[in-house]
Order: sequence, then C-alpha cells, then structure tokens
Amino acid sequence: MTEKILIPISAGWHAVQVAVGTPVSPSTLPAQILDKIPAQVPGTIASALRAAGQFEYGKDNFDEADVWYFCDLDLPENAAFLHFEGLATHAEVYWNDDLLLRSENMFIAHSLDLAALAISGKGRLSLRFLAMNTQLAQRRPRPRWKTRLVEQQQLRWMRTSLLGRMPGWSPPVAPVGPYRPILLELQSPVRITNKNISSSIDGVGAVLDIELTVQSQQAVSACAINIGEHEFILDCEQLDKNLYRIYGQCKIDEVKKWWPHTHGDAAIYTLELHVSCATQKQIFDLGHTGFRQIRVDQRDGDFNLHVNDVSLFCRGACWTPVDIISLQNESTDLRHMLTLARDAGMNMLRVVGTMVYETTAFYKLCDELGILVWQDCMFANMDYPVSDEAFAASITTEVQQFLQRTQSSPCIAIVCGNSEVEQQAAMLGQPAELWRNAFFAETLPALCEQYRPDVQYWPSSPSGGVMPFQLDTGVAHYFGVGAYLRPLDDARRSAVRFTSECLGFSNMPDDDLIDGMLNNGETPGPHPAWKQGIPRDNGTGWDFEDVRDHYMAELYKVNPASLRYAERERYLSLARTTTGEVMANTIAEWRRSGSTCHGALVWFWRDLRPGAGWGVIDAHGKPKAAYYYLKRAMASLTVLITDEGLNGLCLHIINDGPQAFEGELELNLYRQSESRVAHGRIAVQVEAHSAIKVQDYALLPHFVDTSYAYRFGPAGHDVVEAVLYDSEQIIANDFHFPQGHQFAVQADVGLRAHCSLDADGNHVLHLSTQKLAQAVCIQIPGMLPEDNYFHMAPGSSRQVSLSAIHGKSVKAGQVQAQNALTGVRVVLENSAASTATTVVTTVATTVAN
Repeated sequence: MTEKILIPISAGWHAVQVAVGTPVSPSTLPAQILDKIPAQVPGTIASALRAAGQFEYGKDNFDEADVWYFCDLDLPENAAFLHFEGLATHAEVYWNDDLLLRSENMFIAHSLDLAALAISGKGRLSLRFLAMNTQLAQRRPRPRWKTRLVEQQQLRWMRTSLLGRMPGWSPPVAPVGPYRPILLELQSPVRITNKNISSSIDGVGAVLDIELTVQSQQAVSACAINIGEHEFILDCEQLDKNLYRIYGQCKIDEVKKWWPHTHGDAAIYTLELHVSCATQKQIFDLGHTGFRQIRVDQRDGDFNLHVNDVSLFCRGACWTPVDIISLQNESTDLRHMLTLARDAGMNMLRVVGTMVYETTAFYKLCDELGILVWQDCMFANMDYPVSDEAFAASITTEVQQFLQRTQSSPCIAIVCGNSEVEQQAAMLGQPAELWRNAFFAETLPALCEQYRPDVQYWPSSPSGGVMPFQLDTGVAHYFGVGAYLRPLDDARRSAVRFTSECLGFSNMPDDDLIDGMLNNGETPGPHPAWKQGIPRDNGTGWDFEDVRDHYMAELYKVNPASLRYAERERYLSLARTTTGEVMANTIAEWRRSGSTCHGALVWFWRDLRPGAGWGVIDAHGKPKAAYYYLKRAMASLTVLITDEGLNGLCLHIINDGPQAFEGELELNLYRQSESRVAHGRIAVQVEAHSAIKVQDYALLPHFVDTSYAYRFGPAGHDVVEAVLYDSEQIIANDFHFPQGHQFAVQADVGLRAHCSLDADGNHVLHLSTQKLAQAVCIQIPGMLPEDNYFHMAPGSSRQVSLSAIHGKSVKAGQVQAQNALTGVRVVLENSAASTATTVVTTVATTVAN
C-alpha cells in the first residue's frame, strides 16, 4: 500500500573528482578518469571517500573540483519518472550525453518525465556537480553588509548549506553530491500528482481538510479516506481527461489531541485513501497526522507558545545532522538520537538555518515521539538577493516544497524565516528598514498561511525588540552565561522571554572518545590536534574552551591552566561537570515560578566532529556529562532549587504532565558533607500542567540560614538537598551548595557499588555512599547509564539502569565520585545463565591511592 511505486536507485554508482576545466563528457568519463571510487546514493563525495578509506578532515576542499557520479541503468518498460530529491549544489543530470536537467538549489526536488524525454532501455545516468568556487568567482552585485560567519560573501547567491563553509565551528566538509535519494517511479493506473492536507482543532473535535489532484487511466467512481478508525466519503470532480480533483472536509466529533511528550500523549492518526475506478480499487498510504492547536502569546513583548491552550516551557536543543559527512540519517541512529532527546525531557528541537532541511523520517519520528520542531528556513546571516527574479523564484519553490512535504506533521510548531539575518544587519549598523526584506516579511508568511496555517511564522531568530537581539522582548539568542562570561545571575537579570539559541559551551566528552582521537603523548589543551575540535567564532582571539575554563575557575575556585597540565584527570572531570552545572543552573532559573522565560534551546545537540564541541552528545552519539545535567533540569516532573538570597531557598515543583501529582517534598541540610543537621518533609499537591513554589522555611522547624546569605558566623551546612517523593519512591532531587562547589578531595567517601539483573534481564547498578558523593561518574565501556554525573547525599543509595550500546563490546569500567581519590572498579563476567547477553557484576572495592 503506497502512494507511488518507487524504486531507489542506490546501487552501482561510482564517483570521481575532476579538476576544473578538464574536458570531460559523460561518455568519455570512464576512459579518461581512472581513480573512480564506489559511491553511496544518497550520499556525498566525502562519504564516498570515507567508505573508500580516503577521507581525512581538511584533506580535500570539495568546492575546488567538479564531482561526477555515474551509474549504468536498464530502465524497465513501465518506468515513468526519475525523482531527484536533493542535489548539492550546482548540478547537471545527463542520460548518456544528453543534458536533462540543471539544478542550482540543493533544497529543491526535481522530477523528470521519462516518456516526455523519450528515455528508455539501457543507458548511463550521470550527475555532474560543478565546483562551487567556480560559481563563486562569477561577478555578482555586492551585499549591503558582510558577515564573518563565512569567508566568501557570494555564498548568499548559492542555495546550499553553510555546513563545511563556516570557519571556526563547522569542519571543512562541504556537502557535494546526491545527498537525498534518487528514485525511479513506475507507471501506475492511479497517481496522485498534488496533495494538500491540513488539520485543525474544533473544540473537543477536529477537522481535516484534504484536496488531491489525481491522474487515473479509468474513470474515478468513488473516493473515501480513513482517518484512524474514522471513514469519510470525499467529493470528486473531473478536471480534464484522466485528471480528477478529490476533496473534502472531514469532521471528527471527539479526537485525541497530539501533545508534546512532556505534557501528554502524541496521538497520531493514520491516513488511508481509497480510490475506486471502473474495474479496480486503489489504496494509498497518505502517512499520518495529529490534531493540535498552536498559538503564541506575544502580548507585551512576550513569546509564550501554547499547545492546545496550555502554556509550555519549550526546552531542547538546536539539532545537528546525525552524520555531517554523508548528511544521512540511518533509521536506527536517528531513532536513537531522537529517543535520547525525548528521554532528556526535551520537547523541542530547532532545525537551524545554517544546515539542511531534515529528512521526512526525522519529522515522522518527532511526530511519534512528541517532540516539537522549530523549523528555520535555510537562510543565515547574509544579505540574500531576494529582489533577483530567478533567485526569488527558486527560494519560493524551495520553501513551498518543504511545507508541502511536511504539511501533515503535527510536530512542526514554528516556521522561522532565517537565522540571525536581522541581528547581523542591526549589529553592523544598518538602518532598521534593511533588517528584514520582503521575502521574510511577506512571501514566507503567505506561504505558511497557504500550506501550513496551523503553525506560527516568525521572521528571524532572534527578532522582536527595538534591536532584534534584545533579550527581554520576543525571541533572543542568549549567550550572556556562556560566550560573554556573565555571572550566573545574569540569566535572571536579562529577563529572557524565549531563547531559541543559548548556552553554547565546549562540552568535554568522555575518556573513550578522547583516547580515540589523540595519539600517545597528546593531551587535551593547546595541542593543534585537540584544538581542531574546539568551536570558535570566526576571527576571535578566544575559543569556547576559554569560556568553559572561565566558569570552571568561578565554580570550583581552581586555576584551569595549571590544573590542565598538573592534574589532567581532575581537569577533565571538572571540565565535564562545569558546563553541566552551569546549564542546569540556568535552566532551573528559567523554569522557576515567576520566570519571564518560556523556552530555551541549547546550542547545540551533537558535535559535528570528534572533540569538545558545542554538542551535549559527542560525535559518536554518546551523551556527555552536560546531557545528564540537562536531563534532570528538563524533566517533566521535578523539583528545582533556586537561591533567593536573603529570602532563602525556593523549591519549585514542576508538573508538566496531564495528571495531578500528589506526593511529598523533603529538605535535607548536611554539614561537612556527612552529618544531617536539619530536615523537613511535607505533603504537596501540584495540578496538571502547573507548578508550585515552596519556601524552604515551610519545611524547617526553625530559622536556618539555608542560602548562607546572612552570614552570622560560620555556615552551619555545606550541602542542601531537595527530594520529591511519590509515596516512598524518589521522583527527583536537586542539590544546592551554599558555600560553593569546591569540595576537598577525600581518599574515600564510602562509595560502594554492585550490579544485578532485574526480572526482565536488564542490568541495574546499585550505589550507596557514606558521605557526599559529588558528580558520580559511571564509565562502563559498552553500557549506557540511564543517569550519570549526579550527586549523592550522605548516607543515600540509588539504582541506575544500564543498557547495552548497540555494536559495542562491554568491558570493565568504574564508578568515580569527583570528590574522591578512589573509585569502584566494575568487573564484567559472562553469565552461565545466558549466552545471549553479557551480564555485569561488580567488585565493590576501592582502588588504593
């Protein structure tokens, strides 16, 4: 059951790089060029070289040479169309030596009618990708302003991704090649040629509007659509010979609404079209849809996203491709990445204008997992020549195709015109009338109204204030805590409303990635091999490792430079937790009761290359420490502590879910990281989709200087823990250190561990500690812990589920508290009871110092 009979043309391809100016035609290509390599389609020349063992970061400049792909085909008699879903970037398509197509926009799909072109039988399909530098060298009008994001300003004319072309934060891997599928469509008695589907909420019910254009060799007699279990008869009218319009408005009295996963169920309805003709009945899978309402409250400069009339705190990250080299999303890798985002409490991902429109599989999975998408159109930082007629037509088609391709996906909440175009123009001193052009102000919102009336259009990220980068109005990019080295309380002082880009740090990966990327004798720090993986703003004298080290010094009262060479392992440990602590503190500030902020998207999701990049996921797909800190701070049901100075500590219980919560809240104060000196526990109730604030004094029998703000003598405690219980089960906890994070490293904090298997055969790590165990790190190669880099209160215990990482062998590891010299070694043994899995056991002993 499919809309079209499509056959991927993915095998039998070869590729070659040819020097610009080499006189080569498709028929002479194999004879003249001997160094061809097998190529994967979809893919890029970089991924072909990687598969051939010839790829190295920075070795090739893929914009300097022409690239040819070629494949010998024997087209069946019923071949009807060739579809090219994405050619990067200036491309020519040949059948034998006949030129069939020129494409100058990698974001536009093309279809070739084989019958109209008289193409059949055996032949060679060849693709030529013209060297980008040759296109850039052509004389064109200059921009009104220049950006430092890219080195070549004429890229503004090129409809291509800026990935690989942004010095400082993108590795030099420009996408060149057929990066999206090439498909052969076979003839079909009934064929859908155009499709418009839109969904909306109507009270407790819903409406689906559908309009299709259908070609049929036989007269269409009846049409119907199944929306889940609901069936509706559609109207049909003949437009021309063999051409029909099928349409209707389908009303469902009661519908399950689609929610982001943090707030409810992501209810999906399948769409199945039935077309009856004279002698046959055709069934088409039209995908799925979900019913939800999106609106944004913009009163008084706000940006407050509501889904189904419920205000959301949107949190997540700026999405990065699973593989920057091939730009492919393998299904298992994509599901794993998006599941990690969901499990981290992220309910929104932003597809940024510097990258690519994502695959259809990406949006389908976001629909399924309940993850909202902030979708930038692929424009960033530059003065685009939208007044040029050909350019304007191309980008209009580009956006139109994307909106139609994804029009039934409920995950898309925001369509944004661009990334930082308004900010760039304003910061370079351009007058306000030049910040936004007619395409972003008029054409794009009109396209959204036509094809996606259910989403919110926003012209630029950031935008909204007197200056477009103003923090307390509209949408901001917030790097006060981060690149601008502001104190942590700047997150509150800036009164951010919504930040679609924030908290960019050089996040340190775990040891296994570091050991895999550095040779013997090389160490994280100034070494050139290490610095290649550190992001920086182009042209600056500092990088984001300097930013991280600044906050490390503030947080832990250490000298990062001396620590790096004198105590390498401690430096790495503090580097990992520094960014995690700062991010979690800032997210808690923005999620607290009374905050003006309604959303925060971290910059960004996954590293583009191995190293300590901006990603909270490393280049190999493994979560970094920062991921786990965000996971706790972004949880749908949680408790967060904020320091209110002379007002003490506030405990914020947040319940985003659809059910009311009843439980208990506990407050514990500890002295010298060991002895509990104050304690309180009360019953709490939090309604669905809401939060409450509890003052610390409400849990304590007498006054305690919980925040150590009054300072009437030595502090009576150095650790504060808030715990949220459901019955006797711990739901969440949070820690506050009133005297700072700089705890003395002890020989042994009493951390113990052992592993067992639960009833389902899953691995569970059991932990206990006598004293405060700070930032407990679980490093077991081949195993992914459900939680990591967490604090454990004195005398506490907890269990952590472990899952095997696909394709990785399980090896011995250890559990280590940051404030302890010794760790617990984890020994792995094969289980006699099972031959299918490796069972983890541990030896609960500490390694002597």
